[in-house]
Amino acid sequence: MTSATDNRVRGPVLVAGGSGGVGAAVCQEFARCAVPVAFTYHRNQEKAKSLESQLAVQAGKAAALQLDLTDPDATNGVVDSVVERFGGLRSVVYAAGPAFEMAFVSQLTARSWADTFAIDVNGCFNLFSAALRVFRRQGGGNLLALSTCALHRPPKADVLSAAPKAAIDMLTKTIAKEEGRNGVRANTVELGFIDAGMAAHHIEHVWSPELVEGIKKDTPLRRFGSGEDIAKAVVFLCSEDAAFITGHALTVDGGFSL
Repeated sequence: MTSATDNRVRGPVLVAGGSGGVGAAVCQEFARCAVPVAFTYHRNQEKAKSLESQLAVQAGKAAALQLDLTDPDATNGVVDSVVERFGGLRSVVYAAGPAFEMAFVSQLTARSWADTFAIDVNGCFNLFSAALRVFRRQGGGNLLALSTCALHRPPKADVLSAAPKAAIDMLTKTIAKEEGRNGVRANTVELGFIDAGMAAHHIEHVWSPELVEGIKKDTPLRRFGSGEDIAKAVVFLCSEDAAFITGHALTVDGGFSL
């Protein structure tokens, strides 16, 4: 059952990286609003197909699509396929990104730097470029990218996360300024420490218990965020309740960046 607020969320939606921890939560939140959901995955077909089945039950229609976002032609093809299968496209969410090891700048190689930018920044550009073709043709739509609160308070050894997201933030803000006249809104959600996806792996297997507790103590709300915390912010920014919000970065970090 949907609420009055849910009825203000229009679809269909495409979520890039929907099989990841945070991306899956975003897909599920849209599905709870009875919005048809298509999402992309890179390698984990088994997980993607399982999620596709869950979403279809909630939303009535769902699709899992394999995609390498660094391939612009393939990205255009997937976006066109979603439009054809679902009869349109209202929102496109970039929730993808490469896995990387945290390291000081002095420890990074030129290859790891270049590869991370190529996957993250170019992947987001390819997705948004493909979506803009559709949005301009149909008279509007919503773009949203997941980013990081590290842009305000950069932690050590996290530049491979923060630097590409800075470029994505600028891409999103520029689209907002250029395409508002065409009915396109573009925003970002800046994540804090979230107990989902790659951050959950670091919390469980990489960071020391002392570091984990230190992060919690340094967060005014004294906890890690959840995938659902992020998903609700994403759905809000893609809903009619946010119809006059564009070019905005909504920080969802429990106050960590204060």
